[in-house]
Amino acid sequence: MVGIFACTAFPWYNGAEMKRLLLLATLFVLAVSCQGSFTPEATPSPTPPKPSPHPVAEAFLAAWEERAYTSMYGFLSSPSKATVSEEKFIERYEGVMKEATVTSLSVEVTRVEEKGTKAEARFLVTLRTVLLGEFLVENTLPLVWEEGWKVEWSPSLIFPDLSDENLVYLERELPARANIYARNGEPLAIEGALVVVGVIPGQIQDEPRLLSELSRILGMSQGEISEKYHTVGIQPHWWVPIGDITFEESIEYRETLSSLAGVSLREKPIRTYPQGTVAAHIVGYVGEIDQEELASLSDEGYRDGDRVGKTGLERWGEGYLAGRMGGVLSVVTPQGEVVKVIREYLARPSRSIYTTIDLGLQRVAEEALGDKTGAIVALDPYSGEILAMVSHPTFDPNPLIRGLDASEWQALLGDPGRPLLNRATQGAYPTGSVFKIVTAAAALTAPPEGAGFDPSFTIQCTGSWRAPWGRVYTDWAAHGPRDFFWAIVRSCDVFFFQMGLSLNSVDPWLLPRFGHKLGFGELTGIEVDETEGLVPDPAWKEVGFTGVGNPFWVPGDAVNLAVGQGDLLATPLQVANMMAAIANGGTLYRPHLVLRLGATPRGEEEVFEPAEIGKLPLSPEDLQLIQEAMREVAMNPRGTAYYTFKDSPFPVAGKTGTAEAPPGNPHAWFAGYAPADDPQIAVAVVVEHGGEGSVAAAPILRKVVEAYLLPPETESD
Repeated sequence: MVGIFACTAFPWYNGAEMKRLLLLATLFVLAVSCQGSFTPEATPSPTPPKPSPHPVAEAFLAAWEERAYTSMYGFLSSPSKATVSEEKFIERYEGVMKEATVTSLSVEVTRVEEKGTKAEARFLVTLRTVLLGEFLVENTLPLVWEEGWKVEWSPSLIFPDLSDENLVYLERELPARANIYARNGEPLAIEGALVVVGVIPGQIQDEPRLLSELSRILGMSQGEISEKYHTVGIQPHWWVPIGDITFEESIEYRETLSSLAGVSLREKPIRTYPQGTVAAHIVGYVGEIDQEELASLSDEGYRDGDRVGKTGLERWGEGYLAGRMGGVLSVVTPQGEVVKVIREYLARPSRSIYTTIDLGLQRVAEEALGDKTGAIVALDPYSGEILAMVSHPTFDPNPLIRGLDASEWQALLGDPGRPLLNRATQGAYPTGSVFKIVTAAAALTAPPEGAGFDPSFTIQCTGSWRAPWGRVYTDWAAHGPRDFFWAIVRSCDVFFFQMGLSLNSVDPWLLPRFGHKLGFGELTGIEVDETEGLVPDPAWKEVGFTGVGNPFWVPGDAVNLAVGQGDLLATPLQVANMMAAIANGGTLYRPHLVLRLGATPRGEEEVFEPAEIGKLPLSPEDLQLIQEAMREVAMNPRGTAYYTFKDSPFPVAGKTGTAEAPPGNPHAWFAGYAPADDPQIAVAVVVEHGGEGSVAAAPILRKVVEAYLLPPETESD
């Protein structure tokens, strides 16, 4: 058919050409017939590309930011997991972060490079730390393909140059603790030195002998010593402080200590108090940090074994006196050789505290109080500067520096005299008749603040007063007719009993409110620990009263309060501050003990200026009446303190107080200021169970004000 088709279709072809065409046609037919039902071969699918390693790098580093170490471990390659267990992995990260004092961190991936089954992610870590500030570390994260990208981990991913053997070590830099001075530069607290016995665990050769000898020298049990350097996280090359000894003891035990392999001595500063017991409650003392303090101060770099201010200005001024720690963070070998310094951060210098205390006056005040239990506060009426502050019994802070053993500490705490209590700011007492100044202020002040009584208002005193509910209140004398002026001069109880009842009739809150306005029942804001005391009022009586009797406010509560009795509690500091406000014309200043902070290389000294905290709610006329009456208390033959001040070289103004304190004798009070016509010092004195204020407390105040106002050569006996 092909041949016929060719001849018919193409008659011009010759025979040779026809043969060639027939051959080609035959071959074509054979090729087609050989394929049968032939299907073209399918094209192979291309291998899918590996995902980017970038998300894995980001996820691993993000987990570090969250400190999700278990999640981080899940990203590790199989060979990496074979070299480090999850427990050791977590321990390594936590240990390094703690040593570097890291509080938080953030990570940024800057570049990712992929090379076949390997990849590298460059990243920057921003570390925020307690002691080293904020700093950056650049690093590289290697990844490997294992049916997904995995991290090829080594310790160098925490810090470059960190290996399985090398360690991260922080050498803290602690500024020398600054000093505390009296106002004229006399030292109250300064730095001395002790010898610290320490152990380098990796160098110990004969541990039983070491423990035995150190136990004998330091007075510690062998278990206590061993626990110090076997604590989790302690590295073999670290020097671990065990206990303190004096220089004299270090000489005595020098031969023994030098023969103990692993024992190393270092010198460390120690606080000393050159004035001993003088001003001890003001200055306070330092001691080893406890767990509660550590919980609040660990973010500032404090550790177990550090010393901090425990009481007084040592505690208040910790941030100034201690400065701010710095340090050097390094990668080191197990032998302690520095491989690389990661970060160095300079410490902030400490600052000395210059107090308002007149050391000479402080000594006089302490001698004047003697061995009596009580307190004295003397201050400048126009600034609130504390010139002297005495509390007795007192203590010597020097033995507390090295720490007392349990029995010694318990003996101190159990001392019935409570020598650690600062009675000037923490002792809360009924004031007795001293509070009559508050009652007079509430009665004289015009409405709506006060009751608006006329100064000439008079009450007949027969020596006793019968309350409407039948109780008879007795006075210390029958005074006859008394107005406000003479009721203060003579300290007439009957006058103020009636006044308490009258004020309560006007408003049960009126007298308590005036107590607060004159500074009672309120914290003053002084730098050392204080109590706010208590001014009872109707709300307190209903909610806070736990005594025996009526749980609701009754007129008798106001009668007791009017003469400074009942549930009233006040500190000597509050009483002195009220007297200062009366002396200066009506301004309550915040009492303060810090005059200024010493300069640092980077800044000038900081002066603490007077701070006003309130105004007495008295008109000039009413204030003048109270001032004149208080002057007559001391200077008029009919005044309750006249026999103490009758020959005083300058006029004194004040108020006696004899506060009932059963079952013992009354607390004796005298508070006032001098000179009465040009006040320069205000003072409050309380003698616990001292009896009459005019007898036990007033003579002490006289010694204090004369020591302050008179030149030494003219001081009165």
